[in-house]
Amino acid sequence: MSYLSELRKIEGVGHRPLQMVGCGVFLFDEQDRVLLEQRADDGSWCVPAGSMELGETPEEAARRECLEETGLLAKDLRFFNMQAGEKRHFTYPNGDEVYALDINFVCKSYEGTLKRQEEEVLQLRFFGKGELPRDLCLFDKELIEAIWNERTL
Repeated sequence: MSYLSELRKIEGVGHRPLQMVGCGVFLFDEQDRVLLEQRADDGSWCVPAGSMELGETPEEAARRECLEETGLLAKDLRFFNMQAGEKRHFTYPNGDEVYALDINFVCKSYEGTLKRQEEEVLQLRFFGKGELPRDLCLFDKELIEAIWNERTL
């Protein structure tokens, strides 16, 4: 059970907005395609990501979430950016509200076998330029395009 799930059980917290720290991995294969997962809760696509647990570093959280959700161990993480504020406000389908501080990493080296976490992920797929799904999280789309543009400078 996650730290945020436990916080929500405290009397009076319920679905009220909470501040959380999330870590995501923009994982690229040798053809420069990005790995995306289709979320089980709302069907949208996003990069592997999740909440930091107590005592974790951002890198540890990003690697753990990537491994749990995709079966792939992200090896060389490179810090890309952080985002926070009103544009990172999110309401989950169950009514939980969060304001996220998102810490994002880029990874081009990984090991393992692609295997989705059945409870949270409907499917996993690598996407190339011009192939991104229409129902991709807007924030992830902006960052993926920025990463691709950075690589071509």
